Amino acid sequence: MFSKDVAQRVKDLSLEKLKNMNFDVDQHLIEEATTEVQNLIDYKMIHQVCDNFHIDERKNKIIFKTGDYLFGDYIVKNLKEAEYIILAIITLGDRIDKRVNDYFLESNYTKGMILDVIAGVFLEILTNNFWEEVRENAQKYGKEVTDIFYPGNKWDIKNQAVICKLVDSSKIGVNINHSFIITPQKTVSFVCGVGENVKRPVKESVCDDCEAKDCIYRNVPGESKYKVTVRFSSNTKVIEASEGENLFHILVRNGIRLNNFCGGSRICGQCKVILNEELDISDDEKYFLTDKEIKNNVRLACFVEIDRDLEVKVLSEEQKAKILTKENNLLSIESHPRIKTSTVDIGRPTLNDQGDYVKRIKEAVSGEIEIPLGLLSNLPEVLEENDYKVNITIRKNEIISIKKAASKEYNYGIALDIGTTTIAAYLYDLDEGKEVDVYSCLNPQRTFGADVITRITYSITNSQGLYQLHSALINKINEIVEEFCAKNSIGKSDIHEIVAVGNPTMIHFLLNVSPKYIAISPYVPTFTSKIEIKAKEIGIDINKEGYLITLPLISSYVGADTVAAVLANKIDQTDDLCLLVDIGTNGEMVLGNKDNLIASSAAAGPAFEGAGITFGLNGVEGAIDHVNFSKKPFYTTIGDKKAKGICGSGIVDIISELLKYGIVDSTGRFLSKEEVKGAPRDIAERMTVYKDEPAFLIEDGIYVTQKDIRQIQLAKGAILAGINIMTKEMGIDVNEIKKVFLAGGFGNYILPESATAIGLLPKELKGKILQVGNSAGVGAIMALLSDKELERAIHLQSKINYIELSTHEDFQNEFVKGMYF
Repeated sequence: MFSKDVAQRVKDLSLEKLKNMNFDVDQHLIEEATTEVQNLIDYKMIHQVCDNFHIDERKNKIIFKTGDYLFGDYIVKNLKEAEYIILAIITLGDRIDKRVNDYFLESNYTKGMILDVIAGVFLEILTNNFWEEVRENAQKYGKEVTDIFYPGNKWDIKNQAVICKLVDSSKIGVNINHSFIITPQKTVSFVCGVGENVKRPVKESVCDDCEAKDCIYRNVPGESKYKVTVRFSSNTKVIEASEGENLFHILVRNGIRLNNFCGGSRICGQCKVILNEELDISDDEKYFLTDKEIKNNVRLACFVEIDRDLEVKVLSEEQKAKILTKENNLLSIESHPRIKTSTVDIGRPTLNDQGDYVKRIKEAVSGEIEIPLGLLSNLPEVLEENDYKVNITIRKNEIISIKKAASKEYNYGIALDIGTTTIAAYLYDLDEGKEVDVYSCLNPQRTFGADVITRITYSITNSQGLYQLHSALINKINEIVEEFCAKNSIGKSDIHEIVAVGNPTMIHFLLNVSPKYIAISPYVPTFTSKIEIKAKEIGIDINKEGYLITLPLISSYVGADTVAAVLANKIDQTDDLCLLVDIGTNGEMVLGNKDNLIASSAAAGPAFEGAGITFGLNGVEGAIDHVNFSKKPFYTTIGDKKAKGICGSGIVDIISELLKYGIVDSTGRFLSKEEVKGAPRDIAERMTVYKDEPAFLIEDGIYVTQKDIRQIQLAKGAILAGINIMTKEMGIDVNEIKKVFLAGGFGNYILPESATAIGLLPKELKGKILQVGNSAGVGAIMALLSDKELERAIHLQSKINYIELSTHEDFQNEFVKGMYF
């Protein structure tokens, strides 16, 4: 398929890239892998030449005769002189993806990485060859060709969906998911323009046109360096940056946290900074900023590309959040601890009794006990120093701690609920089964995106992405451990176990396992079983022989947090039909009783947590959390602070009120002022326009827009569709459900009346809804305190049957119906 010259070029470029990645590989390995890639490539290309289009520079759109359009000032600027536009997709097929994945699963990372790099070089060469062929043909007719433009670099990745549609990518086996990621992985989509007046700058590599300046595959020599001085909180940091680097990614890479929901994808408008000078600003960026902000040099970090020395002040720093940690009296278990600490007298050795130290320990504790190597290295010294009287901590059949006897036998554990947005941690005395302390914080991974798909995408598309997301969690957990120890006068070595729950993506990140395939069809996680490891294996700083346990997962989108919530609410032990609903960036639901349990997950998106809402916020101080138009003032804020934006419970209340007063109809449309009849005058007068779309003024500078209504419709439509399909699958009427457990932070703060009023939950369930707080945290505590409850959690995994909604024959119809109010 490939000439010797092409194969040699691939080898040379691959070797250069691997050297840049600090991979020391010999020529033989490159030769072998190049041959393997050639045998695996299933090369396919599809393209479309379009001459029937027009460009709307005001709206930054290239509109085709089908009504589809490419958008963004970057692509319009580069193609506005084109007479023809070529849209194309090139793929190497999925066999390379599978082989690379096989190597990684076998822990043969070197070979997997080499294969991946070589395949990428092949794809780059094939793309350039296609462009050269286009240019050669164009020049025969006196035309020139622009550069190739790829969605996802300086150009919004959403355009990838338009290219796939117009060329009909399915003909060559290329698919695109709801996060606009195409599969197979070794696939590119792109466009270029042809015309007499187009200009093409000379470039040597597609790397020149890519924003991923920190990419390990990057091959652009001689880049200019600039100094970026960043002021955040009370700190100042000077960062060296290459020309063209994206400011958002620079800040994230250097540990400077920004409020954002989209991971730098330019769709949330949250990562605000103040620059020391005025820079050009696009219409896309202007959409997120007020005229006053623009005048004051406020910019979004994700839109700023470095081309000079800059001084930057970070505005959107992490705010104090209202985080749910209360258990709402769910916790009632009999303790069956895995770990016990007791004071033990060890027989001193003599000339007449020369039994070894391990034997003496085993005799003292009366059991066939394992002792890890880490404790053997200084065992005689520990016993000698403490006059052979020590505190011994035993976990199951393993001694994990031997230290000086103390008046208090310190034995602690931590239950950890890792949510997409927040983290809640509970310190427990394992001997007494009592809570000692509670800690809560925002999940530091929010910097990389508000929802799991955005974070997975970040982990895939950034060379250090997985490490960054993993280490962000580990560093925060170690901060929590430090806080617990300092506040309660205990040592890290006194903490012997952590039980962690979370959704599948969070658990994968926690364990430093890529969740990549959770986001790619057929959406399969790397593991679903309970994981039990030494905490030190992933860098958690507790007792050196202490353990980390993660509860089992149900599927790619129903995780250990849901298992823990079922455990806490004892749904598997009741005769009554119960529905558990935990609504966050993903909606997890479990329906059933002791005889039958089914689960499903709906991609609600992050709208219920404020993301994707024009003035949306997490549950931080100043967020509007409840709204009632009949009261004065008609809204409240978290912490009774000045209103800064709207959180999830607030947006649900607002829509409920807009429906109640006839300002929004059942389709979600804002009515005109003339159509509104039942609203008081002072409420109706708040109907207005914001950024060219209908809106409702809540407070000066804070609006609910038509787009926001649509975001909530999409989110609640998915949840309601899931509930309706589950009742059908179980063969019951929704009225047969006796209890609804509304779990999680959003579930705790939302008004049940508002939830049923907008159809987030079936109206038939009104009056049956119980807000059960952080059930996931309660379940984690139960598994920490009782080995029987841990075994019950493991059994739940096999007892709960999962329904995949996306492939269910009724989902589309139910989803569309569920979008109506």
